[in-house]
Amino acid sequence: MEFRRGVKSPLADDSNDCGLAFEEVRATLTKMQFTDKAILDAELVGGTASRSYVILVGLFAALGGFLFGLDLGYISGVESMESFSDDVLHGETMRPITTGTVTGIFALGAVIAAFPAVISFVVDLVGRRGCMILGGATFCVGATVQGAAFTLNTILCGRMIAGFAVGLLSANVPLYQGEIAPPEQRGTIVALYQLAITMGIMVAFWTNYWLQPEKHGWRCSILLQLIPGGLFAMGATFMPQSPRWLVSRRRYKSALETLRRIRGKNDDVRIELVECYKEYRRERSTGKPNYVEFLTGESGKVLCIGILLQLLQQLCGLNVFMYYGPTVFKKIFHTQGASFLFAALSGLVNFLSTFPALCLVDRVGRTTLLLFSACGMTICCVILAAVGDACFSSGTIDSCGTISKYAMAGAVFMDIFNYAYGWGPVVWIYCAEIFSLKYKTKANGLTTGANWVGNFLIGFSPPWLMEKIGFKTFWIFAAINLLAAIVSCRLPETKGKSLEEIQVLFHTWLHGKEVPAELFLCTDDEVSETDSDSDL
Repeated sequence: MEFRRGVKSPLADDSNDCGLAFEEVRATLTKMQFTDKAILDAELVGGTASRSYVILVGLFAALGGFLFGLDLGYISGVESMESFSDDVLHGETMRPITTGTVTGIFALGAVIAAFPAVISFVVDLVGRRGCMILGGATFCVGATVQGAAFTLNTILCGRMIAGFAVGLLSANVPLYQGEIAPPEQRGTIVALYQLAITMGIMVAFWTNYWLQPEKHGWRCSILLQLIPGGLFAMGATFMPQSPRWLVSRRRYKSALETLRRIRGKNDDVRIELVECYKEYRRERSTGKPNYVEFLTGESGKVLCIGILLQLLQQLCGLNVFMYYGPTVFKKIFHTQGASFLFAALSGLVNFLSTFPALCLVDRVGRTTLLLFSACGMTICCVILAAVGDACFSSGTIDSCGTISKYAMAGAVFMDIFNYAYGWGPVVWIYCAEIFSLKYKTKANGLTTGANWVGNFLIGFSPPWLMEKIGFKTFWIFAAINLLAAIVSCRLPETKGKSLEEIQVLFHTWLHGKEVPAELFLCTDDEVSETDSDSDL
C-alpha cells in the first residue's frame, strides 16, 4: 500500500524512494512525543475539510489585501473633491509636494510595520492570525481618524496609522496563505491577495466617482472602510493558525489538528507535518537566528532577490495610475468628469485582469508570467512617453486631437492589464515561497518593507516629476520594466513544489550544482532531540 505524497508502508517496494517511508514517518512522530496509536499506526490520517475550504480561508485572508486596495485607491479621488478642499484645505490648492506627502505618508507607516524587528515581534507574540486581527483593528482606527479630520495634519496622522495596519497585513497575509495552501493550489491562493487589492482599488475608485458631487462625499468614502475593516478583524478570530508557525513554536499537536482542519480526507497530514518538522529541525541545527547569517551567505542572496522583486513591482509605474489616476486622466482629457470616470474604469480593468493570474500561475508558472508582464508594460510605457510628450507637452487641449487622447488612455489600460496578471500577484506569491522557515518572518518583513519604500517613492515623486518633465516620466518606467524583464529570465521556477522542495531548488540554483534533498532534512540524531517546552 502507498500513502499520499510518497509515504509508503514497510511492505511496499523498497525501490520506491520517491518520498518518506511509512516507518520513518512513524518513528519521527514518536520522537515528536506522539503516543496515540490511531495516529501512529493508521494507514491514512486524513483531513476533514472539503477541497474548497482552504480556498475559502485564503479568500477571507485576502480581505487584508482589500483593505490595502481601499486605502491605496481612495486618496487620489478624495484629494480632487471640492468637499475635501472646503473642509480640510479651506479652499486652498495643494502644492505637488503636499500632495506627495499626503499620499506617501501611508507607505511610511507601512514601512515601519514591515520592519523585521517590528513584524517579527508581533508575529512571535500573537502569531500570524493574531497579526491579522491587530492589523484589521488598527486599520479601523486609522479610517476613523481620517474620516473625522478637519485639518491636513489629522489626515496625515490617520493615513500613517492606516499605513501601519496595512504594513502588518501585507507582511503577513501572503505568508499565511502560502503556509496553509497545498503546493498545487498555493499560487492561486496567494494570488487572491493581489486580486483583493485590485478589488479594493476598484471599489474605492467607483465610490469616489459616485460620491464626489456630495457635500461630505470625501468623509463617506473614507468611513465606509470601517465596514470591511471591522469584518476582517472579527472574522480573523475564527481562522486556523498557520501549521508551520505552530511547528516553529513547537506546538506539534496543534499543528497536526490544524492540518486536519484544512486538508482533505485523502491527504495524509502526517507527511506534511513531518516534512515541516524536519525542515524546522534542520534550520535549528544551524544555530539560533542572527542578523549576520540572515543578511549574508545563501540567506542574504535569496533576500536580495526578494527585495529586488518587491522594488521592481512598485517602481514599474503602475501605482502612478492608482494614486494619481484622476490627475493623469485630467491631463489627457482636461475635464473633471472624464478624469473620475476613466480612473474608475482603470480600477475595473485592474480587477478583471487579475483573474488570468489565478488560472495560469500554477499552470504556466511564475517566471513566464513575470516575463510577459514586464515586456508588455515596457511597450505601454514607451507609448505613453512618446505620444504624451509629442501631443501633450504644450498643455493645450487639442494638441493632437481625440485619437491621441484615446491612444493614451488605451496604453494606460493595457499597462494595468499587463501588471495585473503578472508583476502584481506573482511577486507576492514568489516572496511567500522562497524563504526558509528560520528567517521567513524577518525576510518577508524586509522584502515587504522594500515594497513600501518603492510605494513611498511612487506616491511622493510623480506629482513633482509630472510637473517638471511631463509624460517624459514614463521613459523612466520603461527602463525599469525592461530591467524587470531581464530579471524574470534569470529566476528559478517554483510552481508545483512544496515549500521544503523550494529550499533545495534555490540551494541548487545559487551554487550551480544539484544538491541531494537529504541534505535539507535533519538526521535521525537531530530528530531525536526533543523539545522540553513542547505542548505535547
